[in-house]
Amino acid sequence: MLAERKVVFNPLDLYESGMDRIRERFSRESVLATQLLYPGIDPTVLELFLMHFSALGVAMTEPVEGWIRRAGERCEEMGLKELGTALRSHARQEAGHHLMMIEDTRMLVNRWNEQHTLKLDADRILAQPITEGVRRYRELHEQIIAGESPYRQIAVEYEIERMSADYGKKWIEHCVRVLGEDIFDGLSFVREHAEIDIGHTKFNKLQLRKLLNNNPQYAGELVSAGEAALDAYDFFLGDCLQMARAHLNRPT
Repeated sequence: MLAERKVVFNPLDLYESGMDRIRERFSRESVLATQLLYPGIDPTVLELFLMHFSALGVAMTEPVEGWIRRAGERCEEMGLKELGTALRSHARQEAGHHLMMIEDTRMLVNRWNEQHTLKLDADRILAQPITEGVRRYRELHEQIIAGESPYRQIAVEYEIERMSADYGKKWIEHCVRVLGEDIFDGLSFVREHAEIDIGHTKFNKLQLRKLLNNNPQYAGELVSAGEAALDAYDFFLGDCLQMARAHLNRPT
């Protein structure tokens, strides 16, 4: 008689199964999936999108080091020492990444000005007010850090960095196909994160597993945070696309 196989409960499955439908919806319905990766996208709209993505992305990226560090400190305060230490260590790896977005903005504007009669000013684009999508993304982080469940930060990091790992290479290839190989130099932020976020995603998954092994009751809150992160980022992408189209339709 064959021995009965013992099923081992994996608390991480509670999170992953909860996120499966959310990620699948993102892959079908997000601005990235339905519009930005559309093969027939207007090249000029895509080019202007990249400028606004880089410029507005500065306000999305510059606070990241502080967000992760502060979330780690809050986790330590509530007794989650291992997660807190891991987050604070990870925070240092995010320092200065917004500088790539500033440089990308300037390179993309220079490329535009070499090819179009209507000249753009990189400083003006970088100085534009933040949009609703940027505000939502920033507020999500601040609410998590100030709230009673700062450990939710690890779900936000996992989903956002997983998105870079899942879509980064495809996005770069799409931009090169639509705009030409010379667009490559204006994608330094995406290029770097498409590579390093593969490792970051493994790190985040390990931290989630450790957290849920000891606290499986956190799974629901973590799924909620992961979903909120993807929704906020999709809203941000929509803002950038809307601004690109508005820029295109602006009177000369």
